[in-house]
Amino acid sequence: MLDQKLNFFFKPVLIKFSNTLLKYQISPNQITLFSFILGIFSFIFLSLGMIYIALIFFILNRFFDGIDGTLARLKKPTDLGGFYDIISDFLIYALLPFGFILFDNDNFLSMSLLLTSFIGTCATFLTTAWIFEKNKIKIEQPSKKSFFYSEGLIEGAETIILFILMFVFYEVASFIAWIFALLCFLTVIIRVVKVSKILNSIN
Repeated sequence: MLDQKLNFFFKPVLIKFSNTLLKYQISPNQITLFSFILGIFSFIFLSLGMIYIALIFFILNRFFDGIDGTLARLKKPTDLGGFYDIISDFLIYALLPFGFILFDNDNFLSMSLLLTSFIGTCATFLTTAWIFEKNKIKIEQPSKKSFFYSEGLIEGAETIILFILMFVFYEVASFIAWIFALLCFLTVIIRVVKVSKILNSIN
Protein backbone atom coordinates (compact mmCIF):
# COMPACT_ATOMS: atom_id res chain seq x y z
CA MET A 1 0.00 0.00 0.00
CA LEU A 2 2.89 2.37 0.80
CA ASP A 3 5.46 0.68 -1.43
CA GLN A 4 5.11 3.01 -4.42
CA LYS A 5 5.38 6.18 -2.30
CA LEU A 6 8.43 4.95 -0.37
CA ASN A 7 10.08 3.65 -3.54
CA PHE A 8 9.65 7.08 -5.12
CA PHE A 9 11.15 8.74 -2.02
CA PHE A 10 14.19 6.44 -1.71
CA LYS A 11 14.76 5.87 -5.44
CA PRO A 12 17.38 8.63 -5.94
CA VAL A 13 19.48 7.33 -3.02
CA LEU A 14 19.22 3.72 -4.18
CA ILE A 15 20.16 4.62 -7.74
CA LYS A 16 23.17 6.67 -6.65
CA PHE A 17 24.42 3.89 -4.36
CA SER A 18 23.80 1.25 -7.04
CA ASN A 19 25.72 3.24 -9.66
CA THR A 20 28.71 3.24 -7.32
CA LEU A 21 28.46 -0.55 -6.97
CA LEU A 22 28.31 -0.90 -10.76
CA LYS A 23 31.73 0.72 -11.03
CA TYR A 24 33.15 -2.10 -8.92
CA GLN A 25 31.29 -4.73 -10.99
CA ILE A 26 29.32 -5.99 -8.00
CA SER A 27 26.38 -8.12 -9.11
CA PRO A 28 22.79 -7.93 -7.80
CA ASN A 29 22.99 -11.55 -6.65
CA GLN A 30 26.04 -10.76 -4.53
CA ILE A 31 24.09 -7.96 -2.88
CA THR A 32 21.15 -10.32 -2.31
CA LEU A 33 23.47 -12.76 -0.54
CA PHE A 34 25.00 -9.96 1.53
CA SER A 35 21.52 -8.71 2.44
CA PHE A 36 20.50 -12.22 3.47
CA ILE A 37 23.55 -12.57 5.74
CA LEU A 38 22.66 -9.25 7.40
CA GLY A 39 19.16 -10.60 8.00
CA ILE A 40 20.56 -13.76 9.59
CA PHE A 41 22.63 -11.62 11.96
CA SER A 42 19.49 -9.66 12.83
CA PHE A 43 17.76 -12.92 13.77
CA ILE A 44 20.73 -14.10 15.84
CA PHE A 45 21.02 -10.86 17.82
CA LEU A 46 17.26 -10.75 18.30
CA SER A 47 17.15 -14.27 19.70
CA LEU A 48 19.96 -13.30 22.08
CA GLY A 49 17.98 -10.30 23.32
CA MET A 50 20.27 -7.73 21.71
CA ILE A 51 17.28 -5.90 20.27
CA TYR A 52 18.77 -2.65 19.02
CA ILE A 53 21.74 -4.34 17.38
CA ALA A 54 19.25 -6.67 15.71
CA LEU A 55 17.27 -3.64 14.55
CA ILE A 56 20.36 -2.10 12.93
CA PHE A 57 21.06 -5.31 11.02
CA PHE A 58 17.41 -5.54 9.97
CA ILE A 59 17.45 -1.98 8.59
CA LEU A 60 20.68 -2.74 6.72
CA ASN A 61 19.10 -5.93 5.40
CA ARG A 62 16.14 -3.98 4.03
CA PHE A 63 18.37 -1.25 2.58
CA PHE A 64 20.48 -3.72 0.63
CA ASP A 65 17.34 -5.57 -0.41
CA GLY A 66 16.35 -2.32 -2.10
CA ILE A 67 19.81 -2.01 -3.60
CA ASP A 68 19.82 -5.44 -5.26
CA GLY A 69 16.59 -4.72 -7.13
CA THR A 70 17.76 -1.26 -8.17
CA LEU A 71 21.10 -2.64 -9.29
CA ALA A 72 19.35 -5.37 -11.28
CA ARG A 73 17.18 -2.82 -13.08
CA LEU A 74 20.23 -0.73 -13.95
CA LYS A 75 21.76 -3.82 -15.54
CA LYS A 76 19.17 -6.38 -16.59
CA PRO A 77 16.73 -8.14 -14.22
CA THR A 78 16.92 -11.93 -14.35
CA ASP A 79 14.54 -14.65 -13.25
CA LEU A 80 17.30 -16.18 -11.12
CA GLY A 81 17.84 -12.87 -9.36
CA GLY A 82 14.14 -12.54 -8.64
CA PHE A 83 14.11 -16.13 -7.38
CA TYR A 84 16.98 -15.49 -4.94
CA ASP A 85 15.44 -12.20 -3.80
CA ILE A 86 12.02 -13.70 -2.97
CA ILE A 87 13.51 -16.65 -1.09
CA SER A 88 15.79 -14.35 0.90
CA ASP A 89 12.94 -11.99 1.83
CA PHE A 90 10.54 -14.72 2.90
CA LEU A 91 13.13 -16.57 4.98
CA ILE A 92 14.16 -13.44 6.87
CA TYR A 93 10.54 -12.42 7.45
CA ALA A 94 9.83 -15.91 8.81
CA LEU A 95 12.91 -15.98 11.04
CA LEU A 96 12.13 -12.71 12.82
CA PRO A 97 8.91 -13.87 14.56
CA PHE A 98 10.82 -17.00 15.58
CA GLY A 99 13.53 -14.73 16.96
CA PHE A 100 10.95 -12.87 19.05
CA ILE A 101 9.79 -16.21 20.46
CA LEU A 102 13.36 -17.16 21.38
CA PHE A 103 13.81 -13.71 22.92
CA ASP A 104 10.66 -14.04 25.04
CA ASN A 105 8.55 -17.20 25.27
CA ASP A 106 5.50 -15.09 26.14
CA ASN A 107 5.46 -14.05 22.47
CA PHE A 108 4.84 -17.55 21.18
CA LEU A 109 1.07 -17.27 20.56
CA SER A 110 1.09 -13.95 18.72
CA MET A 111 4.23 -14.75 16.74
CA SER A 112 2.89 -18.19 15.81
CA LEU A 113 -0.28 -16.57 14.48
CA LEU A 114 1.85 -14.02 12.63
CA LEU A 115 3.83 -16.81 10.98
CA THR A 116 0.55 -18.50 10.03
CA SER A 117 -0.68 -15.27 8.44
CA PHE A 118 2.60 -15.05 6.49
CA ILE A 119 1.74 -18.38 4.88
CA GLY A 120 -1.44 -16.76 3.57
CA THR A 121 0.25 -13.63 2.27
CA CYS A 122 3.09 -15.61 0.69
CA ALA A 123 0.69 -18.08 -0.91
CA THR A 124 -1.54 -15.39 -2.42
CA PHE A 125 1.50 -13.37 -3.48
CA LEU A 126 3.23 -16.22 -5.31
CA THR A 127 0.19 -18.00 -6.75
CA THR A 128 -1.15 -14.71 -8.13
CA ALA A 129 2.17 -14.05 -9.85
CA TRP A 130 2.20 -17.60 -11.26
CA ILE A 131 -1.41 -17.49 -12.49
CA PHE A 132 -0.98 -14.07 -14.12
CA GLU A 133 2.21 -15.19 -15.85
CA LYS A 134 0.66 -18.47 -16.96
CA ASN A 135 -2.37 -16.71 -18.47
CA LYS A 136 -0.29 -13.81 -19.84
CA ILE A 137 -2.42 -11.30 -17.95
CA LYS A 138 -0.88 -7.85 -18.21
CA ILE A 139 -1.60 -5.16 -15.61
CA GLU A 140 0.33 -1.92 -15.65
CA GLN A 141 2.47 -1.41 -12.56
CA PRO A 142 4.73 1.58 -11.93
CA SER A 143 7.57 -0.49 -10.48
CA LYS A 144 9.26 -2.90 -12.87
CA LYS A 145 9.32 -6.15 -10.95
CA SER A 146 10.51 -9.49 -12.34
CA PHE A 147 6.95 -10.78 -11.81
CA PHE A 148 3.42 -9.52 -11.15
CA TYR A 149 3.37 -7.81 -7.74
CA SER A 150 0.12 -8.51 -5.90
CA GLU A 151 -0.94 -5.53 -3.78
CA GLY A 152 -2.69 -5.50 -0.40
CA LEU A 153 -2.87 -3.83 2.98
CA ILE A 154 0.43 -5.41 3.95
CA GLU A 155 3.23 -5.13 1.41
CA GLY A 156 6.96 -4.64 1.78
CA ALA A 157 6.85 -1.15 3.29
CA GLU A 158 4.19 -2.01 5.88
CA THR A 159 6.06 -5.16 6.82
CA ILE A 160 9.25 -3.21 7.42
CA ILE A 161 7.47 -0.53 9.46
CA LEU A 162 5.68 -3.05 11.66
CA PHE A 163 8.84 -5.06 12.30
CA ILE A 164 10.70 -1.87 13.23
CA LEU A 165 7.89 -1.03 15.67
CA MET A 166 8.24 -4.51 17.17
CA PHE A 167 11.97 -3.95 17.65
CA VAL A 168 11.64 -0.46 19.11
CA PHE A 169 8.67 -1.26 21.35
CA TYR A 170 9.72 -4.83 22.10
CA GLU A 171 7.84 -4.77 25.42
CA VAL A 172 4.58 -4.76 23.42
CA ALA A 173 5.89 -6.72 20.42
CA SER A 174 3.23 -9.35 21.04
CA PHE A 175 0.42 -6.80 20.78
CA ILE A 176 1.88 -5.40 17.54
CA ALA A 177 2.14 -8.95 16.19
CA TRP A 178 -1.61 -9.53 16.78
CA ILE A 179 -2.40 -6.41 14.72
CA PHE A 180 0.20 -7.38 12.13
CA ALA A 181 -1.36 -10.83 11.72
CA LEU A 182 -4.87 -9.39 11.40
CA LEU A 183 -3.74 -7.04 8.64
CA CYS A 184 -2.03 -9.93 6.88
CA PHE A 185 -5.22 -12.01 6.96
CA LEU A 186 -7.17 -9.03 5.59
CA THR A 187 -4.59 -8.75 2.82
CA VAL A 188 -5.17 -12.40 1.95
CA ILE A 189 -8.92 -11.81 1.69
CA ILE A 190 -8.45 -8.69 -0.43
CA ARG A 191 -6.12 -10.51 -2.83
CA VAL A 192 -8.42 -13.51 -3.15
CA VAL A 193 -11.42 -11.30 -3.94
CA LYS A 194 -9.45 -9.09 -6.35
CA VAL A 195 -7.81 -11.94 -8.25
CA SER A 196 -11.07 -13.91 -8.39
CA LYS A 197 -12.80 -10.95 -10.03
CA ILE A 198 -10.01 -10.53 -12.57
CA LEU A 199 -9.93 -14.21 -13.49
CA ASN A 200 -13.72 -14.48 -13.67
CA SER A 201 -13.82 -11.50 -16.02
CA ILE A 202 -11.48 -13.11 -18.53
CA ASN A 203 -12.98 -16.62 -18.45
